[in-house]
Amino acid sequence: MKSFSLVAVLAFATFAAAQTNGGPTFDPAGVKNVGNGAGGQFIGGQCLSDADCGSACCAGPSGICSGTGAQLQAGKTGCGFSSTGAAAAPAAAATTAAAATTAAAVNNAGAAVASTASAGGPPFDPSGAKNVGNGAGGQFIGGQCLSDADCGSACCAGPSGICSGPGAQLQAGKTGCGFSSSAAPAAAPVAAAATTAAAVAATAPADNAATGTAVAGTATAGGPAFDPSGAKNVGNGVGAQFIGGQCLSAADCGSGCCAGPSGICSGVGAQTQAGKTGCGFVSRRFISRRASQLLI
Repeated sequence: MKSFSLVAVLAFATFAAAQTNGGPTFDPAGVKNVGNGAGGQFIGGQCLSDADCGSACCAGPSGICSGTGAQLQAGKTGCGFSSTGAAAAPAAAATTAAAATTAAAVNNAGAAVASTASAGGPPFDPSGAKNVGNGAGGQFIGGQCLSDADCGSACCAGPSGICSGPGAQLQAGKTGCGFSSSAAPAAAPVAAAATTAAAVAATAPADNAATGTAVAGTATAGGPAFDPSGAKNVGNGVGAQFIGGQCLSAADCGSGCCAGPSGICSGVGAQTQAGKTGCGFVSRRFISRRASQLLI
C-alpha cells in the first residue's frame, strides 16, 4: 500500500510539473497511453515523445498529442517534444471543473458557444470560442465547431461538435467527423466563396506574379471552388497554401495534401469529401515547368 501511494504521488507530481509548462490541458482519459511508445495516444492526451501519439506529433511545451496542422496553436510549441519523465497520472479534476464553469460565449456569427460538450465527448477548449460557426476553417483541434467547415482539420466530430484530428475522430467518446449543427450557417459561406471565386476569375491577372503559373478562379475539373485569396501561394512549392486554396502539387500545401480532381489543398481526413478525389494531385503545368528547369 505504501509503495502504491509513493508511485501515485510521483506520477501526480510529474503531471503537475508538465502541465505548468504551458499549452492545453491534457485529456485525462489518455493516461493509459502515456509513455508506452505504442502510438495509441489520441490528440489531446499527454505524451512523452512522438512515438506515443497516433498523429506522431507530441507537441511542447508540456507534451500533448497534436494534429500536425495545429502543433503551434493554443500555446503549443511544435512537434518533437521528448521527456525522460515517468508516465503521468490522471488530470486534476479542477481543470475539468474550470472548463465546465466557463461562461457561454457568443462568436461573431451569433452562434451560442457552449463551455462543455454537453452531449458527450471531450470538453471544448474555451479559447476557440471566436472560431465557432463562421465556416472559415480557423478552429483548432479541441475547439467547438458547428460543422466541418469550422475546423482547420476539416473534421468536426460528434456527438457535441469538436474539431478533431481525423485519426482521433472515434477516440475519447467522439463519434466521428461530419457533425453538423442546425445553427451552422453552412450554405451561405459556400455560396459566397463560389461567387467570390467567379468574380476573381473574371478580373484577376492570368498569371501568378511569383511563379508565372495560371491560376483558375474555380475548380473547373470538379471538387470545391478555390479560395481566391490563396492565389499568391499557387505553384511556389513552399508549403504556404492553406486548406481551400489552389495547388499544383503537395509541395504547395501546408497540409501536405493537394487533392484532385482540380488541385486544392485539403486536410488529409477530408481528401475524398465534397467531390475531392484524394491527395496526390500533380498538375501538368507543374510537371512541364520541372522538365523545363532540368533542361536549363
